[in-house]
Amino acid sequence: MALHLGDSLIARCAGSVEHRFKRGIVEIRRSNIDHILIQLYAAGGVQGEYGNRALNAGVGSISVLDLGRTLDSWTPPFANITLTVPRDRLPASLRSWNLHGTVLDAGQGSARLLASHLSQLLLAGDTLTGEERAASVTAALIMLEGGGARLRDSEPDVQKAARRSMRKLVQRYIEEHLTAEALSPEQVAGAFRLSRASLYRLFDADGGVNAYIQGRRLDRCFDELARSKGSGLSIAELAYRYAYSNESTFSRAFRRRFSLSPREVRALAEHPRNSWPAAPADASEATTINEWLESLRGEFTATGSGA
Repeated sequence: MALHLGDSLIARCAGSVEHRFKRGIVEIRRSNIDHILIQLYAAGGVQGEYGNRALNAGVGSISVLDLGRTLDSWTPPFANITLTVPRDRLPASLRSWNLHGTVLDAGQGSARLLASHLSQLLLAGDTLTGEERAASVTAALIMLEGGGARLRDSEPDVQKAARRSMRKLVQRYIEEHLTAEALSPEQVAGAFRLSRASLYRLFDADGGVNAYIQGRRLDRCFDELARSKGSGLSIAELAYRYAYSNESTFSRAFRRRFSLSPREVRALAEHPRNSWPAAPADASEATTINEWLESLRGEFTATGSGA
């Protein structure tokens, strides 16, 4: 169902299966379309990467899509009402905002008001005159502008909170699947319906999600080796358990991360009173730490013998 509103269009869209929508630079340049989509989700929802903004809109929410910007989104079975408006139809204040990927939450008053307006416009729009249809589009844009506190591109705290929450979810998933050979950036991105770029940004400080996964696998191996009783696995078995193809590859990666070999860590766990292996000549900080640990051991022994 679709209705022309002069230079704009309102339509009901629905899908009975999952949909993936991608719009890259090539498609943008080829289409030469410069419109804004205001979408009310009556069922399902949408999530994905809108430009450099992560979006997750549920039932009753209103999201804004800029066809002049890149898009990579996913929807379950859905139903929505979409108002398509030319960019030059926007009020001057809206044109100055980064609208792409912004959301009016279902619980927000301006979202409920705009949702009601879009629904009624679709139902009764064919009874309106051309002038009334144009006025109805203007009214929708005014309502969208009224939700400006949620639409302005000045929500770094909200965006950071959303990224932190998503990062925690991904970290929990990785922890639960560290021994799975199939665990990879592609597999994680698929599990969370995220683009590779979006997933990478969540772990940018760690060198990317692949570096994070490998680091956590090595940390887990260190913990198992450092336990005095251990897991009962040989070093080769431990390497295979955490998806390394062979013991030598595992040992090289382990030494790069901890400056100790797996065998040295196991030996220290089995003989905790032994000294740590000599640090490299230029590792003054490590030497200082080792000396401090030895002094603490000495103080503890003296205190214990005097008791």
